[in-house]
Amino acid sequence: MSKRDLFIVLIKIFGLYCLVTTLFSGLPSSLIFFLGTMNLADIIFVIITFIIIIGLFYLLVYKADKVSDFLKLEKGFDEPRIDFSGLKNIDIIKFVVLIIGGFLFIENIPTFFTRTIFAFKSAVPQGFSDNGDIIKYDNIEDYIQWASSALNLIVGYFLIKYYKQISNFLNKKVMEK
Repeated sequence: MSKRDLFIVLIKIFGLYCLVTTLFSGLPSSLIFFLGTMNLADIIFVIITFIIIIGLFYLLVYKADKVSDFLKLEKGFDEPRIDFSGLKNIDIIKFVVLIIGGFLFIENIPTFFTRTIFAFKSAVPQGFSDNGDIIKYDNIEDYIQWASSALNLIVGYFLIKYYKQISNFLNKKVMEK
């Protein structure tokens, strides 16, 4: 496989991942945020955001070769081809465990800190929002999302820190079958 082909495949996978994450996480959060005060500016913002998301998806999935050329990703390597014949199962498992741990950790940092800030703001007796409403953080969904993001951060951290041990364990399980 050439390095160019590898980078194109990685760009396409990243594009699909971003689309799925945005459609199932980012877009609903944005819509819920604007639902209470839906005015013309908010509707235009949501439409522009949706157009940008679709544009980035199209660019990353259908024009990945152009993105690779623009970023010059294959430049600076000694050999034009990548040889995967020497790659062992354990190396692939280590890579996958690191990637999953990294995604879990990176994706949940903003959610965790946002939920933490909201919880602390609601703990202050005179916590008022911009429109004068008292900030409340007493819904069970708020605490569930806060705990879920904290748990994902912990799992992501342990996957990154102990990726060798986890990979060895998973490799033993795969070899037993």
